[in-house]
Amino acid sequence: MEKNTKKGPLLYVSQTFLNTPVKNNQEVFTTRQEVQLPIEEPQLEEEKEKKKVFEVSLAKTDLPKVSKKKEVKEEIKAQTNQEKQRNFNRVKGFKEMNLIERLEYLANFPKALPPVPCVYYTEEKNYQGYLVEYNEQEITIRIPNQKTETIPVKNIKDIIMIGIRR
Repeated sequence: MEKNTKKGPLLYVSQTFLNTPVKNNQEVFTTRQEVQLPIEEPQLEEEKEKKKVFEVSLAKTDLPKVSKKKEVKEEIKAQTNQEKQRNFNRVKGFKEMNLIERLEYLANFPKALPPVPCVYYTEEKNYQGYLVEYNEQEITIRIPNQKTETIPVKNIKDIIMIGIRR
């Protein structure tokens, strides 16, 4: 009987590790700061020539340049404040609107949304329904039984929005 002895691998591949692997890690980084350049006003050739004269003349004449820059900065601040005010105009609530504004709001209601039912108060009767048409003299309302009623605008006392039904 033969003895089984462990032998080494039958195929040996010689691999030499003389060089160690190179690491590709980032070691240094830089950031770029944004620099705001001053706003330059368009200058005519005459102004450029005057500027050259001012540069040669006494320092007292340089003061108007500084005041012009301050005025420009103040104008820019005023313009940005006006733009901010335009962006934050508050929209009136339906309850705060007067009768004509309410009718115009309902007439120009977005088509993507379902129409809003309202109660239209007159001296004789109250109408509940959807505004179908509005012109300066009269409005047309679609009441729940799919009939339409035409009411003169001068007879309407108040409009209350009921809400969107789901």
